[in-house]
Amino acid sequence: MDIWPPLPIVIEKPAYLPSLSEVDSDNLIAALEERDRVCVIMLPGLTRCQLERSAEVMHGPFPALTHLYLGSDDEVAPALPATFMCGSAPLLQCLSLTGISFPALPNLISSPNNLTSIELHDIPSTGYISPETMVVFLSTLTSLGSLIIDFKSPTSANPTGGSMVPPPRSLLPVLKYIRFKGVSEYLGNMVAQINTPLLSNLEVVAFNRLNFVIPRLSQFINRTEMLKSLDQAGLLFDSRFIEIKFFHRDGHSLSLHAPCSQSHSQLSSIVQLCGPPLPLPSSAERLNIHESILSPQKWQYDTDHEQWLNILQLFPSTRELYVSDTIWRLLAPTLTQHTGERTADVLPRLCDVFLKRLTPSESLPETIKPFITARKLAGHPIVVHLQEGQDWSWKAVD
Repeated sequence: MDIWPPLPIVIEKPAYLPSLSEVDSDNLIAALEERDRVCVIMLPGLTRCQLERSAEVMHGPFPALTHLYLGSDDEVAPALPATFMCGSAPLLQCLSLTGISFPALPNLISSPNNLTSIELHDIPSTGYISPETMVVFLSTLTSLGSLIIDFKSPTSANPTGGSMVPPPRSLLPVLKYIRFKGVSEYLGNMVAQINTPLLSNLEVVAFNRLNFVIPRLSQFINRTEMLKSLDQAGLLFDSRFIEIKFFHRDGHSLSLHAPCSQSHSQLSSIVQLCGPPLPLPSSAERLNIHESILSPQKWQYDTDHEQWLNILQLFPSTRELYVSDTIWRLLAPTLTQHTGERTADVLPRLCDVFLKRLTPSESLPETIKPFITARKLAGHPIVVHLQEGQDWSWKAVD
């Protein structure tokens, strides 16, 4: 280090490097000791011993640090002490921790005008920070644009209760993206305490059902202008979970991911999650229903068609319906059962149906012709489109 002029220092461990040799570790420590010059630290996959040794050296302030990423894959989560960087990194812009406990995070001193991104991945139980404390910390970060809170397990995300009277809401003026993974109670407590006028993307992955959080989430969405303007919806079925996504052509989106394995439970869960008080489905003009490629649901083809009817009735504004061949086999009986006076009960504004990966052995006229005929007689004609090969061109079927 002595042969170089005092240039800014970037410390980076390549992700493909499984571990550091003794010489590498010594060089890392030597670089970290130059606290006034270090501007970037990117150290994924550290062992507990390596992180503890690094933290010992990082006991003082880092006045030039702008980007900090620390990650550990150890079974026993390592922890950063309260004295880490003396709580001072005034120029810090991006903070990312993976698998590391840092309960003293709210005491980190940084300029509210600099910190723009916080990513907390695989938060262990020892790194738990209550939603109330987290909100107080976030409210000081006036330039924060992106926030990820990702707990490692349900036990690490369990809130310990909260005040019966919620405190005044904190304003996060420029926050545009939130990703949360944890128990729904934590999310409910957090969104009840914040206003995010510019939020355009919200991703929720729940360890438990979202029943508890839906009323508070609905109120939060109603306070967030961009999340109220979503006009497209997607339902994804996996053998382990369901995902409901609402999005806009401009890129705004809200996704809800909840654990659920049984097919009949998935259908009822969607009805529950998309129904009142969640305010989004009625405005969706495009609806995609498909299965996970990695782990598709194993459907029971005697599925209660009333369940599918309940789902479709949640989306009365749908004009375009996109379905896979598997989903179509489930929806067809539901659609063909509603003819005559009941035709308009299901997707009354539907204009186009797009069938993806329809197999050659399936006869389109037999599965959809009664529905097409009924819609035409009722004055609501639809056009069916088929996928041709792999080029995603569509062929209209009269």
